[in-house]
Amino acid sequence: MNIRKFYLIMTTTVTIFLFSSGVWLLFLINTTAAAPKDGKANTQNNLINHIIQPFVADKNPVNILVLGGDKVAGNTDTMMLVNFTPGTGKISIISTPRDSRVKVKGLGFTKINAAYPRGGADLAVDTLSNFLGVRIKYYVYVDTSAFRKIIDKLDGVDYYVPVDLYYNDPYQNLHINLKKGQQHLDGKKAEQFMRFRKPQGGYSKEMMKYYDGSDLKRIEAQQNFIRELIKQKKNIKYISKASDIIDVILKSVETNITASDALKLAQNISNIDISGMETFMVPGDTASVNGIWYYVPDRKATAKIVEENFQSDLGAAPSYYADEDDRELTRSKNKPKATKNPSNSDTSIKGSKTPKP
Repeated sequence: MNIRKFYLIMTTTVTIFLFSSGVWLLFLINTTAAAPKDGKANTQNNLINHIIQPFVADKNPVNILVLGGDKVAGNTDTMMLVNFTPGTGKISIISTPRDSRVKVKGLGFTKINAAYPRGGADLAVDTLSNFLGVRIKYYVYVDTSAFRKIIDKLDGVDYYVPVDLYYNDPYQNLHINLKKGQQHLDGKKAEQFMRFRKPQGGYSKEMMKYYDGSDLKRIEAQQNFIRELIKQKKNIKYISKASDIIDVILKSVETNITASDALKLAQNISNIDISGMETFMVPGDTASVNGIWYYVPDRKATAKIVEENFQSDLGAAPSYYADEDDRELTRSKNKPKATKNPSNSDTSIKGSKTPKP
C-alpha cells in the first residue's frame, strides 16, 4: 500500500501565502504618500512603479495545482486544484482521487497518478488542465519530509479526532495511534491523522461514520484538517516564523511560484474567508477495465462544478476528450459486472460496501 501525501500540498501552498517575507514591503508600498507632480518626481515615480509592479497584488482568481508524493519514487498519490480569489479571499478546492481514469498524453486512458512519473510537473499540469477544462497558472509539489517540520514550526494544530485511530504497518513504517477527542497535534501526530484510511482489527459502528477504507473518506478528513489549519494559522504572529518556514519550503518543494508571485498573493491573506471555503470531490464511480480497477470520473458533473467554482482570467483549456471516447471503458460496461469490490490492501479506490462492525 503506497503512502499518500495528498495533505502535504495544501499546507505548503497556504504557508507560501502566510509567510512571505515581502508582506511588510507591500504594506509600505500601498501606504506611501503621493509624490509631487513635477517632471522629475514623475520620472522617479515611473522608475519606482516599474520596480514595484511585480509586487502589486493581483485580484484575479488563480488556479494552483497542488501535488503530493514521494520524490524518491517520483509519484503523486493524489492531486487537487485550488482556486484562490485574492480580491475576496474565497478558496475552492477540488480533489481528484489518485486512481481516476483520465487521458494522459503519450499513455492514453490510465490512472491520473501516472502523469507525474511520466513527464513531471508539466505533464501533471497538462493532464489536470485538460481533464478539468481550465488553465492552471501555478503548481506546487511537496515531498513528505516537509509536512511534519512545517506543522511543528507552526506550533502544531488543535484538532478534534472523531474516533480512535489505530493502524500499525512496520513494512512502510506507518504507526498510527490517536485517541478520540480534542487534542494538540504536533507534526508527527498530524501526519498520523492525515494518513489514516482504515482501522486494524475491524470496523466499529462509530468508525463507519467517518472511515470505510476508501481514499474518498480519507480525503474528506484531510479537507477538514486543512480547513482548521488555515483557520488557526491565519494569524499575524506567525509572520515572525517566516524565515524558518521558507527555509523548509525551499528545501522540500518544487514549484513555479516565484517570489513576486508569492508577494502578490500574500497581500490578500487577511481576506481569506474560511467560512466560505468550499471543497469538492471529482464525482464518479468505480469500474474494472481489462482487469484493472479505476475511479471513473463523471465528466459532465465535474464540468459543472469547475464552471461554477474554478474559473480564472486565463480562460478555458483545450480538451483531449472532444473527439475520442474511452472505448475500453465502454466495452467493459457491456460485460458482466465483477462480484468483488476492490477494497483490499492493493487498492483503495472505494471502501468495502459490507465492512462488519
